[in-house]
Amino acid sequence: MKGILFFNPIKAKKQEIIDNYLHVFEENDIEILKVMPAGSALPDNTLYQESDVFIVLGGDGTVLRVAELSAEYSVPIVGINLGTLGFLTAYDSTEMEQAAKDIASNNLHYSDRFLLECYVGGKKILSLNDITIQKSQPIGTVDLEILIKGESVLNYSGDGVIISTPTGSTGYALSMGGPVIEHSLNLITINPLASHSLNIRPLVISPDNYVEIMIHHIDAGNAYVTVDGDIVHRIESGMAVLVSSSDKKVTLAQKNDYSFFKVLINKLGFGRRLI
Repeated sequence: MKGILFFNPIKAKKQEIIDNYLHVFEENDIEILKVMPAGSALPDNTLYQESDVFIVLGGDGTVLRVAELSAEYSVPIVGINLGTLGFLTAYDSTEMEQAAKDIASNNLHYSDRFLLECYVGGKKILSLNDITIQKSQPIGTVDLEILIKGESVLNYSGDGVIISTPTGSTGYALSMGGPVIEHSLNLITINPLASHSLNIRPLVISPDNYVEIMIHHIDAGNAYVTVDGDIVHRIESGMAVLVSSSDKKVTLAQKNDYSFFKVLINKLGFGRRLI
């Protein structure tokens, strides 16, 4: 068994990871080919191709930084949470040894996660969580028109829009009133941000659709496209962003007793009475 160990450089230093955690995996016959910050890239792709697993130490954001590599090289991710929420991770930091044993014995449940592709500025970028178009200034609005398979469906002024996967439904989209979607489904959710209209509501569509977001006018400043929390392009009035489903998948590992609904209840207190 071979793997690459990714970590969040904000939460830990490389030497700390090597000193404190590397031996746990090596003692369980997992050869760590490289210890590297999530979001960085190797000049040679050989180590990615040789890897059986990507072990990610951090929170959900750290997993997202590794997702595109996972999809590109078809290597599953095992996340170990060093952060707070850890919705995408399989283990807590106290379960490091158990994680190593489960990886070595393949005692894991794997799920393929639906991805989106964002086309903007001549680039194609994969997204596990969401693609957001949002105004840069606190004042004013942006005028957006959203077309689905070329048909104009939504036209409004507001702060922007979130296009999310089922995995992303429990992220930014959730805080903006979007629906919770079981992560095993393949769907696209369109969630308007602070629309200045009562008849504009979140919309869930099938994955064979493609979505075009036209930016007709920006009152002040400009707008940004973010993919999984990273700003990828600046948007001016008159520009457009295209979003579609991807043929690629990200494989996330979970414990064998994993339950999506248990995670909702334990992490978010979903469906629980407050009094």
